[in-house]
Amino acid sequence: MTQKITQELLDELISLERRLLEPHVRESKERLSLLLDDDFYEISANGLLFDKRHVLSRLPSEKVPQFYNQDFRGQMLSETIAQLTYHAAYRRNAYSNLQFSLRMSLWRNNGAGWQLLFHQGTPSPEFILKYD
Repeated sequence: MTQKITQELLDELISLERRLLEPHVRESKERLSLLLDDDFYEISANGLLFDKRHVLSRLPSEKVPQFYNQDFRGQMLSETIAQLTYHAAYRRNAYSNLQFSLRMSLWRNNGAGWQLLFHQGTPSPEFILKYD
């Protein structure tokens, strides 16, 4: 049974989720490592599976895409696991089309703080962006 998430925790997790999109974080193995749980894995939109080691080896050298995310919702799955869902749009560069997706992240509190345990992005129909 899921539990209600507090607004304070929801705001904190949204902030952490958005921090993962910041260029100075994405370009740093050390900063990424602090945000990713050792058991982290991701299922990409094309069905590929990536673990923490793979993300740390590839993300710092990638060009940072332009991201938009909105409509965050959260719930507690246990006392130490929180789930975020949201809509995201991104493009690789100013000349490419926006790609739309529904995102889901699981965050685990390891006692010292929250770290991303799991992430998945599923392509979705286009939605109206809220530039706020």
